[in-house]
Amino acid sequence: MDDKTYKTQLKKVFKAFQETPKTRLQVADECGILRGNVCYYVRDLKRRKQIVVIKTGKDPKTRHKAEFLSTDPDLFPPELQRELFEGVQRAE
Repeated sequence: MDDKTYKTQLKKVFKAFQETPKTRLQVADECGILRGNVCYYVRDLKRRKQIVVIKTGKDPKTRHKAEFLSTDPDLFPPELQRELFEGVQRAE
Protein backbone atom coordinates (compact mmCIF):
# COMPACT_ATOMS: atom_id res chain seq x y z
CA MET A 1 0.00 0.00 0.00
CA ASP A 2 1.41 3.36 -0.96
CA ASP A 3 1.61 6.35 1.39
CA LYS A 4 -1.24 8.21 -0.33
CA THR A 5 -3.63 5.26 0.05
CA TYR A 6 -2.63 4.84 3.71
CA LYS A 7 -3.32 8.50 4.51
CA THR A 8 -6.62 8.55 2.60
CA GLN A 9 -7.90 5.40 4.28
CA LEU A 10 -6.71 6.52 7.72
CA LYS A 11 -8.66 9.78 7.36
CA LYS A 12 -11.81 7.87 6.32
CA VAL A 13 -11.47 5.51 9.29
CA PHE A 14 -10.82 8.36 11.74
CA LYS A 15 -13.87 10.26 10.50
CA ALA A 16 -16.12 7.17 10.61
CA PHE A 17 -15.22 6.49 14.25
CA GLN A 18 -15.82 10.15 15.12
CA GLU A 19 -19.50 10.11 14.12
CA THR A 20 -20.60 7.53 16.70
CA PRO A 21 -18.95 4.59 18.51
CA LYS A 22 -18.66 1.68 16.06
CA THR A 23 -16.99 -1.68 15.68
CA ARG A 24 -14.13 -2.24 13.27
CA LEU A 25 -16.42 -4.32 11.04
CA GLN A 26 -19.03 -1.55 10.89
CA VAL A 27 -16.36 0.92 9.77
CA ALA A 28 -14.94 -1.54 7.24
CA ASP A 29 -18.39 -2.04 5.70
CA GLU A 30 -19.21 1.68 5.79
CA CYS A 31 -15.93 2.84 4.25
CA GLY A 32 -15.32 -0.05 1.87
CA ILE A 33 -11.93 -0.72 3.47
CA LEU A 34 -10.73 -4.24 4.33
CA ARG A 35 -11.30 -5.07 8.00
CA GLY A 36 -7.63 -6.02 8.36
CA ASN A 37 -6.64 -2.54 7.24
CA VAL A 38 -9.12 -0.96 9.66
CA CYS A 39 -7.53 -2.98 12.48
CA TYR A 40 -4.11 -1.71 11.40
CA TYR A 41 -5.33 1.91 11.47
CA VAL A 42 -6.97 1.40 14.88
CA ARG A 43 -3.63 0.13 16.20
CA ASP A 44 -1.89 3.26 14.91
CA LEU A 45 -4.59 5.54 16.35
CA LYS A 46 -4.35 3.77 19.74
CA ARG A 47 -0.59 4.36 19.81
CA ARG A 48 -1.27 8.08 19.23
CA LYS A 49 -4.05 8.04 21.86
CA GLN A 50 -6.53 9.26 19.25
CA ILE A 51 -9.06 6.44 19.67
CA VAL A 52 -10.51 4.68 22.70
CA VAL A 53 -12.78 1.76 23.45
CA ILE A 54 -16.10 3.20 24.60
CA LYS A 55 -17.75 -0.12 25.41
CA THR A 56 -17.78 -3.79 24.52
CA GLY A 57 -20.92 -5.46 23.28
CA LYS A 58 -22.38 -7.59 20.51
CA ASP A 59 -21.49 -6.60 16.98
CA PRO A 60 -24.80 -5.88 15.20
CA LYS A 61 -23.75 -7.92 12.16
CA THR A 62 -21.95 -10.94 13.61
CA ARG A 63 -23.50 -11.01 17.10
CA HIS A 64 -20.01 -11.70 18.48
CA LYS A 65 -18.37 -9.73 21.27
CA ALA A 66 -16.70 -6.62 19.86
CA GLU A 67 -15.21 -3.30 20.91
CA PHE A 68 -17.08 -0.11 20.08
CA LEU A 69 -14.47 2.57 19.45
CA SER A 70 -14.54 6.34 19.01
CA THR A 71 -12.17 9.11 17.95
CA ASP A 72 -14.46 11.80 19.45
CA PRO A 73 -12.45 13.40 22.32
CA ASP A 74 -15.70 14.31 24.12
CA LEU A 75 -16.32 10.59 24.65
CA PHE A 76 -12.82 9.81 25.98
CA PRO A 77 -12.53 8.89 29.69
CA PRO A 78 -11.79 11.97 31.86
CA GLU A 79 -8.28 10.79 32.81
CA LEU A 80 -7.30 10.52 29.13
CA GLN A 81 -8.79 13.95 28.37
CA ARG A 82 -6.56 15.49 31.06
CA GLU A 83 -3.55 13.64 29.67
CA LEU A 84 -4.19 14.99 26.16
CA PHE A 85 -4.11 18.58 27.37
CA GLU A 86 -1.27 18.42 29.91
CA GLY A 87 1.09 21.34 29.47
CA VAL A 88 -1.31 23.27 27.26
CA GLN A 89 -1.69 26.87 28.40
CA ARG A 90 -5.15 28.42 28.48
CA ALA A 91 -5.79 31.35 26.16
CA GLU A 92 -6.69 34.49 28.07
